[in-house]
Order: sequence, then C-alpha cells, then structure tokens
Amino acid sequence: MHPVPRPPSSPYYSKPARDERDYEEIYYHFDDYAQDIILANADKFLDPPEPAENFVWEDRILDEASEGEFQGIKRSLYFGLGCGLASFALMRRFLRGGTAPSTGFFERYASRSSTGSTGGYRFDPIPQRQQLRPPLPSSSGKGAFIFDLLVSTFVAGGVSVLAVESDMFYPTIVINKSGPQGAETTVISPPPPPQWISSEIPLVPGRSIVAETLCQPLTDEFRKFPKNLWKTDRTNTTNGYDGHVALYANSGWRGSKYYDQNSNATVENLGDGSGADELNGRGLYEHLVLEDLQGFIINCERRARAERKIRKIRGLRESSSVPVVIANEGVECNDDMELDDIYYIGRDDDGSGGLGL
Repeated sequence: MHPVPRPPSSPYYSKPARDERDYEEIYYHFDDYAQDIILANADKFLDPPEPAENFVWEDRILDEASEGEFQGIKRSLYFGLGCGLASFALMRRFLRGGTAPSTGFFERYASRSSTGSTGGYRFDPIPQRQQLRPPLPSSSGKGAFIFDLLVSTFVAGGVSVLAVESDMFYPTIVINKSGPQGAETTVISPPPPPQWISSEIPLVPGRSIVAETLCQPLTDEFRKFPKNLWKTDRTNTTNGYDGHVALYANSGWRGSKYYDQNSNATVENLGDGSGADELNGRGLYEHLVLEDLQGFIINCERRARAERKIRKIRGLRESSSVPVVIANEGVECNDDMELDDIYYIGRDDDGSGGLGL
C-alpha cells in the first residue's frame, strides 16, 4: 500500500468560512490534496486490478464526467480547422490569384474624352491595367503552395489553442442565485470535475478505485474542519437535519440516475426542492463544498458500512485489506446518520480514521 501524502495546512481548521472566496479556497484545498493522493497511487489507476467488470459503473461515471471537456476540446479543434481552411482559401484567391483594383469611373471617362469628343479638358490615356499590376509569386508554384499551407496550419493551431484556453466552446451552466437585491442569473463555465469526480462514486456497485484511494484520507482531512462549517443552512433545523442537508441528500444508488438505466431518477435533495441550477443564495464553490464534497464524504461512510457488513458475513476482520465487491443493487442508505458518525464513530484510539477501506 502506498503511503498517504501529508495534506497541506489550512487556516480554516479554526477560521470560519464567510464568503465565496473562503469556500473556493477550501474546495481547492481538498482538490489539490486529492490530486496528490492520486499521483502517489498512479499505478492503481493506470493498471486497475482484474476483473474489469467490477469497475463498469465507476468507468461510466468517469467517462460522463469527462464528456463536457472532451466536447469543448473537439469543438475548439473544429473551429480552428475551419479558420485554417478559410485562411488558406483567402490566401490562394486574393494573394496568389488577385487582380489590381479597377479604376472604374475615371477610366471610362478618360476613354470617352480621348476618342472623338470635342471641347473641354482631355484626360491623358490611362495605361493598360496589366502595366499597373505588381509582379506576384506564381499561384501554381510549389513553394507558394507550401508557404500558404504552413501559414494556414499555424492559424488553425493558434485559433484552436486560444479557443481551448478561453473555454469558448466548453459547456456552460446557468445559476439562478437569489440574494438580498433580488434574483440574479449568471452563465458561467463550470470548473473541471473535482478529483473525487462525483459524490455518487462511493455508491457504485462492484468496486471503486476512486473511493478506495480517496475516502479514508479525505475523511480524515474532513474531520479537521469544524462541524459548523458543513452546514448548508445555519438557520434551518427542521426535520432534525440541523442544516446538514448533504448528509441526508440521497437515497443511495437506487436514487441515482444510473440505477436500472432509469434516466428519470435523480438524487433526492431532502428539504431543498430546487433544481440543479438553484443555489438558494449560495455561490458555486459554497455549493460544491457543502453538497458535493460533503456528499462524497458521507457516501464514503455509507460504503464503509456496507463493506463492513459483507466482511462480517464472510467471517473477515473489519480491518482486512481484502477488496469487497458491492452487489448490483449498489450501496443502500437505509440507516440514519449524524455528523458525529463522520467525526467520531469508527475512529481508532490514536485518533486516525477507521472507515475500514
């Protein structure tokens, strides 16, 4: 087993999060730490264990998470290719095979005045057009063709890179944010998926390399932050949730859109009937921290409970490192949980975590 990298320190171990900037720093604190852990375990991701059938659902979620970025890159490349072809056509048409501009009215007037007209001022004859045309490189020359091709290729590559860097064709999300000054609609490009990909990863049937690698260290890091930080609504204590909606925000794998190929199924947001783009006055990073990250941690605990039950049935020790394969029904969420289940229950005497992964 690979050693777990030490997490970077955070001022929010004791400092409350007050605004969107604070939540952004907390989000990237966990994201950077998760990236360090994944890099330390890169061989597990590059050469996953067999059989591959145990990772089918995780692979599907990973492919779906990268689809937006893939589409953005593909559209940027197509746009750059179109610009390159257009520049090549323009160069061949106007630079290699263009003509000098017509003198128009004055040329016609001079022709009339110099042939049989009496009286008035007579313009001198205008030289023939071909005498005014500067020498141009041959449009059929091999060197000129290669030069045009190189320039248009450079244009295509440059435009593609600029389109990718500016997120021009990346998917966008619409955020309807309600605040003291009324409703505000913002269209933004979302940040890349976090290193833990999705809060639903720990719920998948079979096995999950992401969950097996990240659940324990991220849960240990999660415990270092004050419990009050994770409250979605610090004034709402209805239904016993005490504002920690993310702890109760799903009904397990059955509630996900992946279960039984039911595209109409969605994760239940208890106590929050808004759509995915409704942040109820919260910023994007506050939403990602309080619901996505916290949802991942709580689902890690749910998976750990399911694995402990399987080990107990098989007569294995809870601390056994033997991989556990979750049944096709995925991880269920039949038991109630409190935030103390994450902070205290299952911890070892030395204070370290004990998810049993």
